[in-house]
Amino acid sequence: MSIDYRYEIKFVLDNARLSDAMQWLFSNTTANKKYENRKVNSIYFDNIDFSSVRDNLTGISQRKKLRLRWYGHLENSLPFFEVKTKDGRLGYKTTYPIESMKGNFKKFNIDEITSKCLKDLEEQDIFFEEHLVPTLQVSYEREYYETHNGIRITIDQDIQFSDTRLHSMINKDISVPYPLKIMEIKFKPDMKEVVAELIRPLHITPKRHSKYLIGLASLGYAIYI
Repeated sequence: MSIDYRYEIKFVLDNARLSDAMQWLFSNTTANKKYENRKVNSIYFDNIDFSSVRDNLTGISQRKKLRLRWYGHLENSLPFFEVKTKDGRLGYKTTYPIESMKGNFKKFNIDEITSKCLKDLEEQDIFFEEHLVPTLQVSYEREYYETHNGIRITIDQDIQFSDTRLHSMINKDISVPYPLKIMEIKFKPDMKEVVAELIRPLHITPKRHSKYLIGLASLGYAIYI
């Protein structure tokens, strides 16, 4: 299996900077709308020691992030389990369909969803050494753009974080809104110099940002600035 490594550069935007970013997008890039906006939903998983959190906070160069992801409404979705691997500044993602919950996982609670994920993954010969627990729900609206040479730009707004109590239903707990927007630029390693030149007129400094850590901090489970 070939691995599709890519860079991701993130920009944290308030309303004023979002306006600046959109002006840059339409004036300084060849980006066009790639897809219609859609709602992105995730349930993140970690082990009981929160190793994903600790690895991120301490800057471990090789680390993984685990999540179940679906798009749009529960009734129409095929969820995918994603393993997002970071290797230095580069990363890649592998996805596994969770067929047992296709279009019907609205009726399952968080505990049942976790069990079904692990069972489906085992049937695909995917095993985890440590016991996994659901730690966070995240949802947001994403806009998709792509330039003529394959640079992808996404903008996430209306970000909401929710707790993952084992016997609760999806999105039934009170959600915590996040007021900022996130723009990501995603590109292959050989486009690094092209992107550096592309973002020069943007005049917004990129920064590290993790929705997972921000969400846990918003719910009082981690300290992340």
